[in-house]
Amino acid sequence: MKLNNKAYDILKWVALIALDALGVCYKTLATIWAWPFGDEILATCTAVSLCIGALIGISTAQYNHERAVDNEQCYVRAVTEANELRDKLYGGDGESND
Repeated sequence: MKLNNKAYDILKWVALIALDALGVCYKTLATIWAWPFGDEILATCTAVSLCIGALIGISTAQYNHERAVDNEQCYVRAVTEANELRDKLYGGDGESND
């Protein structure tokens, strides 16, 4: 599955900033105000953040691999076209007919 840029940016923000910040904030306030489940909520936020981060990391790796393959195909096509043009201009041997 491919993510569009907006979905990727949102998930990255959630994974890298929002979940960790919320978990630490709740844990800190739970310690101060004796709220329940401080450790559990912090651990849950951390686990979900790690999972999202891993999934978008996999998505990024797949995207970069596809771009590399596309770039290689463009390069091969350009070299092939350049060779064909050279052959038309110089009669196929790569040498000038001067």
